[in-house]
Amino acid sequence: MSEDWKTRLAEGPLSAVRALESCTAGELTLLTENYAFRGALAAACKELTERAYAGKDRTALAEMHELLALIYDRDFSGVVIGEVDHERAPLLRDVAAILEAAMLGEETARIDEETVTGYPRSGTEYVRWLKNLVNDHPAGRHPLYHEHIEQRGTREDLRLLLAQETSLDPRFDDILASMQMGRTGGEKMEIAANYWDEMGNGDAELVHTSLFSQALESIGADPAFIRDSFMLEAGICGNLSACLGLARRHYYKAVGYFGVTEYLAPRRFRCVVDTWRRLGLHEVGITYHDLHIGIDAGHASGWFKNVVAPLVDGDPLTGRDIALGAMIRLNTSQDYLDELLRRMRGRSPVAVGAQA
Repeated sequence: MSEDWKTRLAEGPLSAVRALESCTAGELTLLTENYAFRGALAAACKELTERAYAGKDRTALAEMHELLALIYDRDFSGVVIGEVDHERAPLLRDVAAILEAAMLGEETARIDEETVTGYPRSGTEYVRWLKNLVNDHPAGRHPLYHEHIEQRGTREDLRLLLAQETSLDPRFDDILASMQMGRTGGEKMEIAANYWDEMGNGDAELVHTSLFSQALESIGADPAFIRDSFMLEAGICGNLSACLGLARRHYYKAVGYFGVTEYLAPRRFRCVVDTWRRLGLHEVGITYHDLHIGIDAGHASGWFKNVVAPLVDGDPLTGRDIALGAMIRLNTSQDYLDELLRRMRGRSPVAVGAQA
């Protein structure tokens, strides 16, 4: 291994992975075949995750999630013609596998096993049980939306909120496209219908990613503001969304994770829409959220009926993974909203957590 790469690795895995962006196709091939380098990179990633979680080092946690976000940004990006021979995947998958295992291990360790195993074995009864699980969780009706935003939210509050929502909303259509692979029948059709709605049902002007961009522009959440105000907790939610949505083996967790997302969106978006209009902001900026109040209510119902229930009826063992995904979404959503509410109110995390 060259001294240059030893220096990069000494600076941390984020520095090393960033350096891969400027490598030639030939250099990437040599690095992929260099198992001493790959082993050193893996060791650096493991050391980073240990500092982040076992060491409770927030700086290391931020670096770890910045690194994951960099990898996922590439996963969700198109390729340029000049890089069709640039094979980074083996190196990036080495890194992502280590970071994802640590991230999911941390999140699943937070969940009481009894919470995700004591469920009904009938699909219909399971759906009822899962909805109760969501409704009973502090994130099910979080005070950020149902007290602060709804009652006293300001334009700056909405601007800050939408900046954080860029962790998922702009790539949700691609996640739904990915989740369809390998599925069949009514299950696949439900996800496809959800995807087609995200595509504006064929109307380019109504594609939801474009509508979300309009909301950002309308409220003044430009790229610089998003970069400067983006929270680690929002980044963690975005990385979990990408991890579960892209990996085939995490499909059942993704079903629970995004089922919760669809189920909670209408009630949360209603608070945003009402506040937007109370403040007299430009109507074009609220089209995205206004549409999703009705659309996501329908999607949540269809997701539970046509995806969740048949999966549990087909194999009750899927119920645990679905519930794990739901709890991961609920717990990290609470983390994110607690911190966001703290920032909006200028209060301590303890005070916010006590009300959540």
